[in-house]
Amino acid sequence: MTKPGNSDPAEPNADKAVPDEDTTSPAPGPADPGPARAEPKPKARPKVAKAPRLRDDEPIMPTADEAAMRAQAKRRFEEPAPRTLRISVYFFVAAGLIWLASMVLSLYYKQDLIDAQIDASKDTDLSPEQIADGVTQILWVVTIAAFTFTVFLGLFGYKATEGTRRARTLVTIVATVLVLFHLLLNGTPPGILSAMFALVGLGLLWSPTARRYFPQRERR
Repeated sequence: MTKPGNSDPAEPNADKAVPDEDTTSPAPGPADPGPARAEPKPKARPKVAKAPRLRDDEPIMPTADEAAMRAQAKRRFEEPAPRTLRISVYFFVAAGLIWLASMVLSLYYKQDLIDAQIDASKDTDLSPEQIADGVTQILWVVTIAAFTFTVFLGLFGYKATEGTRRARTLVTIVATVLVLFHLLLNGTPPGILSAMFALVGLGLLWSPTARRYFPQRERR
């Protein structure tokens, strides 16, 4: 019999010694991934200088072509063309009209020209039909050329009165071709007269008074 307060070591309810847990050991966790890698930094984009913004009331400088066109328009309305330049247009148009009128008359008297050509070509192997076709084709080609030259002489001559250097160059080229054709190839009285009118027009176009009216050539 045991005394109160004493326990029997054989009793199953006796307290057993429980070993103390090691509180200093670290708590279990995930595996250490090692030192973290530094992410590459994005490259800085080069800064582009922005053009200064124009204000609404700020004027825009015109280009050289625009300035030349404005000066030409101002000259046309404020400074009239010289008299010699204006008269040259009439001579150019007259030269073209004389040539065109002579070709229209040649078409009207075409049969007479064909008969004369047949009489002059009796010793050749050409038939009258071939001669007639050749004369007709030549007359129509020269008539169309005369009409084209008349239009070009009038158009470029009129544009030259506005002080356009390019128009003066073009009318000079067309008139020179007309003169050379009549003096070297045509040789008929109407052709010589047309060439004389064109030469007078060229002289007036390149006279000192007319040349001062045109703007100076731009130097680059």
